[in-house]
Amino acid sequence: MILHEENLGDYDYIELLPIADAHIGSPYFNEQKLMEDIKWLGEADNRFAIINGDIMDCATIHSVSNSYESNYTPHGELKYARKLFKPVTDKILTAVMGNHERRIYRNDSVDLMEELAFSLDTFYVQEGLVLKLRFGKRKTNGKRQVYTIYHTHGFTGSRTIGGKMNRLEKLRKIVVADVYIVSHSHQRGNFPKEIFMPDLRNNKITKKYQQFVNTGAYLDYGGYGEQKSYDPTPLGSPYLRFYGEEKKIEVIA
Repeated sequence: MILHEENLGDYDYIELLPIADAHIGSPYFNEQKLMEDIKWLGEADNRFAIINGDIMDCATIHSVSNSYESNYTPHGELKYARKLFKPVTDKILTAVMGNHERRIYRNDSVDLMEELAFSLDTFYVQEGLVLKLRFGKRKTNGKRQVYTIYHTHGFTGSRTIGGKMNRLEKLRKIVVADVYIVSHSHQRGNFPKEIFMPDLRNNKITKKYQQFVNTGAYLDYGGYGEQKSYDPTPLGSPYLRFYGEEKKIEVIA
């Protein structure tokens, strides 16, 4: 398990957009929606993003995706992803691999997501990580507010919304965090939960508020999703708002 810390400064609040499942190269990739979100990122200093895998489609002759329908080769997808994200290089905090990029890594030992992260000067791990955010000033003592986010691309074979959200909830069995973010299923969604935590220093029990977020995708309906009768899903992802004076998390869906 990897922990990565980002000190973001004296913001009253920050907004964080998880970006995943763009599938650049797919004929169903909705470039306009991704460019809208990238433009949104650049419009305010307190907006940041994480990359949660499957940015590139990476279709091969052995994959479910049809390589003959792709708009780019996998290397061409990497070059195009670099171009799209270049205006917000300083906004992207962390990145992880998705199962589509893993196709190339498994077959050829080439990590295209690592190459993308390196070109964006973004902290990268393959599987998942805990991102620690420090910013703002607490009302009580003037110290930085701290949040923890566990994000990973994830995996689920469920076709129901309930099954996908159940899979998301299981992340809390791996590590304790304020926010859990998973992708892969293309199903936008979020829900809050609470858990009691022992405070051993002060000899009491405290209640911890947690948010669970399932990101969406940047794919129009069609292809193997339609062939398998998957439900169409809304484009893009929810974003999160973290406050600096008090510990408060909002999800804007």
